[in-house]
Amino acid sequence: MNTAIKRFFPVAMFMMVALCVPELALAAGADTGESSMSSINSWLMTWIPLAATVLIIVSSIAWIAHMLPASWAVRIVIGLIVVGSASYLVGLFGLS
Repeated sequence: MNTAIKRFFPVAMFMMVALCVPELALAAGADTGESSMSSINSWLMTWIPLAATVLIIVSSIAWIAHMLPASWAVRIVIGLIVVGSASYLVGLFGLS
């Protein structure tokens, strides 16, 4: 067992280096900071206001169907308007 480790250790180390070096080279070419900021900007400008709008529609339908009390519906709608508007305004300040 000990001789097998001594015999194949250099080969195992060479294979580890051979597997890691191309990943480092590929990682150097990707600008992850720019793509992350674009993703955050996309979420702030598009997806969060869109989800807030859909949830406002769902809560309105639930209120019309008497599944949600009016006091809760008003609180939910005002909260979603604030969240969607704040998200859009933060996205306007140009993160990317």
